[in-house]
Amino acid sequence: MFRRLGAAVVGHPRRVIGAWVVASVAILALSPQLVTFTSNNNSTFLPASYGSVQAQTAAVRYFPSVAGASGVIVVSAADGRALTGGDQEKVAGLATALAGDRIGSVSSVSTSPIYLSPDKRVQLVAVAFAGQVGEAGSNAAVPVLRERADSFLSGSGLNGAVTGNAAISVDSTTAFDHAEVVIGIATVLLIVILLGLVFRSLVISIFPIVVIGAVHQVAQAVTADLADWFHFVVGPELAPLLVVVMFGVGTDYIVFLLYRHRERCAAGDDPDDSLRFSVTRVGEVIASAAATVIAAFAALLVASLESLRTLAPGLIVGVLLMLLAALTLVPATFSLLGSRLFWPTMPKPHDPIHRTRSERIGSMVARHPVLMLAAWSAVLVGLTFGALGYTTTYNQLAELPSSTQAQRAFDTMASAFSPGYLGPTDVFVTSDTTAPLDASTISELETRLRHVDGVSVVASARFTADRGQALIEVLLVHDPYSVTAVNGVAGPIRSAAVGSVPGATVLIGGTSAQLADVRVALKHDMERIVPLALAIVAVILALLLRALVAPLYLLAGVVLSVTATLGIITLVFIHGLGFAGLDFTIPIVVYLFVMAIGTDYNILVASRLREEFDAGKSPREASRLAVVHGAPAVSAAALILAGTFASLMLTGIQLLEEIGLAVALGVLLAANVLATRIVPTLAALRGWHFWWPHRRHARAAATRSELLEPDALDPVAASEG
Repeated sequence: MFRRLGAAVVGHPRRVIGAWVVASVAILALSPQLVTFTSNNNSTFLPASYGSVQAQTAAVRYFPSVAGASGVIVVSAADGRALTGGDQEKVAGLATALAGDRIGSVSSVSTSPIYLSPDKRVQLVAVAFAGQVGEAGSNAAVPVLRERADSFLSGSGLNGAVTGNAAISVDSTTAFDHAEVVIGIATVLLIVILLGLVFRSLVISIFPIVVIGAVHQVAQAVTADLADWFHFVVGPELAPLLVVVMFGVGTDYIVFLLYRHRERCAAGDDPDDSLRFSVTRVGEVIASAAATVIAAFAALLVASLESLRTLAPGLIVGVLLMLLAALTLVPATFSLLGSRLFWPTMPKPHDPIHRTRSERIGSMVARHPVLMLAAWSAVLVGLTFGALGYTTTYNQLAELPSSTQAQRAFDTMASAFSPGYLGPTDVFVTSDTTAPLDASTISELETRLRHVDGVSVVASARFTADRGQALIEVLLVHDPYSVTAVNGVAGPIRSAAVGSVPGATVLIGGTSAQLADVRVALKHDMERIVPLALAIVAVILALLLRALVAPLYLLAGVVLSVTATLGIITLVFIHGLGFAGLDFTIPIVVYLFVMAIGTDYNILVASRLREEFDAGKSPREASRLAVVHGAPAVSAAALILAGTFASLMLTGIQLLEEIGLAVALGVLLAANVLATRIVPTLAALRGWHFWWPHRRHARAAATRSELLEPDALDPVAASEG
């Protein structure tokens, strides 16, 4: 199949390029913007069966004033002094003025003496929004509130900053948008520089950026179409992740093709003949690598947490389009460029006198496989122990850059009030019959809640007109985004409330309750996604390598690489930088990205191993040659891919920083430890057993080679001897 594809693409390059141009222009012209379908509201990502979602439904139906997004304007004196009576009147005037402005999607603005801190340094203005967190209306209202609050307080010596879940949503979206720009610039510069250094070609250093950039725009448009057709939203993390994934794997595939193309051109092949051969040989590797990545991302489709499930379509579309481009658009363009592709240098045969790094590694693999396997396995196992200190955080606010207004306002508020003011926990009580709720029973519930550890304030219950429903607002001692608050709501508060009112249903809502349900959903998803992704990748590897044992070795190594990666980032971020914990999504994200993308390098080396083994080489010689020919491409591709993910560390967003370092390190481990050292040594030691059920003639050929060529392990060493 790949032979026919290579012949068709190289034979008709202009038709292939023209088809891509026409299709891309049409898609971009007719598709909506992806940002239209982006949200970071946790409640929209949870299934309706979870209690916090049911609580939100009850709020919308019975208590609409607390059902929407919330905001808090934190007012303090610029010099940190206590607020005077005149200052307090100014704050009251601010609330009145903002309420009178009738800002779109703002349903109420209010303050009172109870919003004045005990030390009188801070006063709060509560803002209620008609829309939900992340909706266009509340998003648009936040900057208007900020601008008008600044204008009203100008010259008064007072500062006002807006926080709350609506403001956090806006600042989060802005931070991720900025991150996408930073990542894009850093990625482009990195790829241009590294490709220029590796291939010493101006054309090659620029070409991937142009191609991948165009395909990336098409992928965003197609993802937006899917979101529109199937009515789903995506999280703000998709856009920056799509950049690094597409530029990373896209560069990988182009580098794989370039190395084989350059190897054949250096051997004297005509450029078109070389391209046809390269697409035939490397096309299967690229297709298998892409299928592995797609399969791993497709496993996200079974997630119950929609923020994970909706990552899948965009990432799958991005990788699939890059696969199509790598097998058609890229070789077609190479064909038109001919030998000019390598300008200003030309491919030259390797000088056998000077041993390359890959030749030295290949020699070590063939000569000392037991030592190599033991040493590098010990490295991965040792790094894995670092994960023993792993802890989780759900603090989305703290993960934002410290310069965001929502974070600065929260810090000011937390210095004078209980941090729980940022997000109350709502306890909804609904009568199961037409009878009204018993006031004394609700009062008893309030008393129980007041005695729960971690509760700061319990407000008196509010009832609906028919007294069939009640709302009790609970303010926590701790930041509602903290693990302590999440544990408190999921444990003591829920135990004290649920089932405590006979003849009524009690539901817990609010930020902490949503995060508690997210934690449960994520654990459930991990239990399904991890084995499913592993099984799918195993099948793909078995089909590619035509073996059942080799894929098991590869997957065991990949899992060890994942645990080692978690160990490293635990040591770096928690023990080194003092983070409270790693983002709760990190384990599943690292597992999928390192397993899927890191397996690309195993596929390239393992397929070359199989090629040399089938050609009759002894196991050790096949391993040596696989490293000699595969390691340069793997190392170069991994360095570029790791660099693209490392660009996430420039964003100032803790989640992206953690993902960036984790995937960058995981990729480097997969390429430089697993693919080029551990896998070849296993193949050298296990021989034909590595390829079971192998083809009989391959075993016989390998046996004859071992008997007749005892010095084939290292031709250079043999010649020196």
